Amino acid sequence: MFALGIPIPVWAQGGFDSWSRCANAKLSPEKRVAYCTRVLGAGGVPNGQIAVLVMLGGIYRDLHQYAQAIQAYSRAVEYEALGTSRYDHSLVSPEALVGAYAARAETYAVTGQRDLAMADAAAIFRLVPDSAAPYAFRCHIRAAMKAELDAALADCNEAARRDGRDTQVLDATGFVQFRLGHLKDAAADYDAALARNSRLAGALFMRGIIKLRDGDAPGGNVDIVAAKDIEPAIADRFAEYGVTP
Repeated sequence: MFALGIPIPVWAQGGFDSWSRCANAKLSPEKRVAYCTRVLGAGGVPNGQIAVLVMLGGIYRDLHQYAQAIQAYSRAVEYEALGTSRYDHSLVSPEALVGAYAARAETYAVTGQRDLAMADAAAIFRLVPDSAAPYAFRCHIRAAMKAELDAALADCNEAARRDGRDTQVLDATGFVQFRLGHLKDAAADYDAALARNSRLAGALFMRGIIKLRDGDAPGGNVDIVAAKDIEPAIADRFAEYGVTP
């Protein structure tokens, strides 16, 4: 599962207790929505509001309430109108907006809104043009939609040229290789990503899927269980892409 960095507010915006419960995946979705809404109602700096809206959108997506998820993400990207800066906290960091656009693009993708998904992927190029991230994300979103897979691989190759050790680049490359049916290459990419960060839930889940398809049921199940321990909704997320054990 592709994840671009979203600044997490460590200040007590709306009360740290409410924020921590908004982010607590072990609580019921209904309780989390209530806590996230409470944090948003308390106001705060733009980057904090974006982080909470992206969190809220993710909760709605897990509930398959896609219209509400898109609404939350859309509220987040509206903050771009304030202007962007990495240094002025009265403005919006590009990375915060990247996370919001990426989350909305994924939701558009799983609801069949391909043009809107690709438009949001293009927005990431505008925000961080010198980074590997836009190429890696466009690779991921094309793989998620099983669309233009050769172009997706070209994007991942360009991302790797810019930063071949980045775990998100390796994760995205693994996914497009999986879509292309290159399971050994996909497994190698996931192994490389997990060697750098063993808690990448998406890479663990997909490596588990590949092991199952290769006949290694014990190894595959270990990876899938570990992925679910890190991100309880990971199986549902990949099921949205048509990938199941």
